[in-house]
Amino acid sequence: MGAKLADLDEYWSPGLELTVRGRKYVVPLASAELGLWCRRLAQITGDVHTASTDADMQAAVERIEALPELPGGPDVSLPERVLGPVYQQMAGDGVEDPYIQFSGQAAYIWIIGGEDAAERFWTSGGRPPEASGPTNRKERRAAGSSTGGAGKTRTPASTSGTRSPKKSAASGPGKASRGRRSSPTGG
Repeated sequence: MGAKLADLDEYWSPGLELTVRGRKYVVPLASAELGLWCRRLAQITGDVHTASTDADMQAAVERIEALPELPGGPDVSLPERVLGPVYQQMAGDGVEDPYIQFSGQAAYIWIIGGEDAAERFWTSGGRPPEASGPTNRKERRAAGSSTGGAGKTRTPASTSGTRSPKKSAASGPGKASRGRRSSPTGG
């Protein structure tokens, strides 16, 4: 007897749950038509970015123009398409446009890349991981020391708001200096 697989509803969530301004919205699963359209668009967009000749670019643009028209026609924006009824719910709730656009982008990524990709996009604020560097001094120092510092020239620290230490009797001409030597002209 062959393998018996359980109903997919047991494994698949009913949609993508977003929380915007404290309110939960559930973006329904994409139709087969919308899912295929989004994956084709993503693939062609990648082709546009990697096109090395004008002919490659033109071919990618022609593929975009040849995508089948989805229900709603060409005047329906990507967020309206991918959010479905949630778009109208959010607009009716007074959610600001940037939040709706961001939610639409997350839904698009969910359709083409799955829940993990959408979650990474959402939690990063839409910034790719390489774009978000260390946020505080401790993290920047740790990131800078991860290479061991070999071959790096350090940038001098700012001296604004600081004073030079008073010279002691031990300092002066002929004494060893641990810092930058001044020029004989005093500059």
